[in-house]
Amino acid sequence: MSKLKDIPKVDRPRERFIKKGPDALSKSDLLAILLGSGIKGKNVQKLAQQIISKFGKKFLDISIDDLLEISGIGQAKALQVVSAISLIKRFYEENRTTYIVIKNSKDVLSLTYDLQDKKKEYLVCLYLNARNVLIKKEIISIGLLDKSLLHPREIFYPAVELNSASIILVHNHPTGDPTPSEKDSAIIERIVQAGEIMGISVIDFIITARNGNYSFYETLKGHDQTVDYVAESVQGTLFNLLEIKKPTYEVSAETIKENYFYIPQVKKNHVQLQNRRYVGSKHKLIKWIFSIINKECEGNSFADVFAGTGIVSAIATKHFKEIILNDFLYSNYTIYQAFFGIGEWDQNKIDNIIKNYNNIYGEDLEDNYFSKCFGGKYFSQNSSKIIGFIRENIEENKNNLTEKEYHILIASLLYAVDKIANTVGHYDAYFKKDFLKDDFFMKPIDPISVKNVSIFREDTNILVKKIKVDIAYIDPPYNSRQYSRFYHVLETLTKWDKPKLYGVALKPEPENMSDYCKTQAKNKFAELVKDINAKYLVVSYNNTYDSKSNSSRNKITLQEIEKILNTKGRTKIFEKSYRHFNAGNTNFNNHKEYLFVTKVNYE
Repeated sequence: MSKLKDIPKVDRPRERFIKKGPDALSKSDLLAILLGSGIKGKNVQKLAQQIISKFGKKFLDISIDDLLEISGIGQAKALQVVSAISLIKRFYEENRTTYIVIKNSKDVLSLTYDLQDKKKEYLVCLYLNARNVLIKKEIISIGLLDKSLLHPREIFYPAVELNSASIILVHNHPTGDPTPSEKDSAIIERIVQAGEIMGISVIDFIITARNGNYSFYETLKGHDQTVDYVAESVQGTLFNLLEIKKPTYEVSAETIKENYFYIPQVKKNHVQLQNRRYVGSKHKLIKWIFSIINKECEGNSFADVFAGTGIVSAIATKHFKEIILNDFLYSNYTIYQAFFGIGEWDQNKIDNIIKNYNNIYGEDLEDNYFSKCFGGKYFSQNSSKIIGFIRENIEENKNNLTEKEYHILIASLLYAVDKIANTVGHYDAYFKKDFLKDDFFMKPIDPISVKNVSIFREDTNILVKKIKVDIAYIDPPYNSRQYSRFYHVLETLTKWDKPKLYGVALKPEPENMSDYCKTQAKNKFAELVKDINAKYLVVSYNNTYDSKSNSSRNKITLQEIEKILNTKGRTKIFEKSYRHFNAGNTNFNNHKEYLFVTKVNYE
């Protein structure tokens, strides 16, 4: 076997490259320069020729394991070649993405054709701008996909960094069959849900394999052939398609004459429980709800297991001896402890502390976590400095406060914040204004006198296995809007853990995400009804199933609720025309509130 040194210098790859340039060399010559030296019994040119011949057009996709199969190739040489290929591909893709527009699944597959022959499972994400121009292609994971291991942050964190408007996911099946598995469907549903929350659209999820390809977008569209993602200037998304099928919503419901019910008196210069802007608040429906409960139910104990504002429980305190409140949000739990909690507190002490807080001037304060994050956005810069200062001060003086006083001060702060927030009533977005007024002013809350109350912050489906009541009032979320995301500013202010925030809306990483806002809502509701130990079930429901907003559309139908409740006993349905609290620009026609009352059959 001839050695490289036996070849005349003029014919050696390096010398010819220097003298004539790269175009004068073959592929094997260029690879020989990269390899540097041959192996025992084979010079570098012969080795390079063997590699090029073996892999051919698939050369750019070779792995270290592929090269190690060649006799004489060690890890060092394999790593050297694969690293060089990866480097060139990286630069090439970064240079060309500016000009690639993704119109349909064919465009996606032309960029990911190499996945079909991979021996392992890959998940690749294409990050696009608002014009569907490719910003970046990135491998998210290699190996078996598992929804318990694959966290949406791995997909959406780069999207936020790249200011991406939408994404497309591509996954390969090494088996050769592109048919989506149950695991694939569960994963894409989770990612689509996360994308809706993050404000980053998931356009498509494509499975590619040797025996074909599968596009979730095209399948949900109902087309047998390729369809474009953008039609009539409207961007198609998987979220829209998954939500598009609407069942019929008609049930037989009764109306009822409303009676007057006691509502807590307003104490001057104090904040009342109902003084909040809150999606789904039942404050204006109290008379109707309790007129029905008084007529249809009997008992001494009342559980409000999705308590929200807590206003239903506030009225219940005047009609029942024992009250149970529960909600998953930290901010709501603190508000319940402040208004309903049993414990010692000094009203003069609270009034004096709040009076001192109101004498603080934002100009005199340095920036803090709250002002740096939310100043000039959700609040004015000076107001946000005051808010952050007060919250820090409450925490620093916690040892000088009773537990009740601690909760009262935080709740009073939350109500003051809610009153001046530069939003439509939630914190999914803020108004873009050139000037925000410094109008922060804090009032003490007016606690409600309750003798027998239990307050929880638990998953309702777990809690109902532990409690026993006469009347259980159930008002879960029914659509995709996660309350923990809607009220993330109040959650952050309550917990005061100063998390890292992401996106335009400045939200922390997702936490306390309710299954009632996902497609499994019906199953979770059925599980709750089966496990709850109560004589009467009173379920609130509003008909936002006709909403033009996909995220506002209900996850459970009227018929499904009625069918599930009928498994526990005889169910009556009451209705009332009602214009609900609209937190955005979504319009609803013929809006109604429904109340299901089930007398549980213990026979």
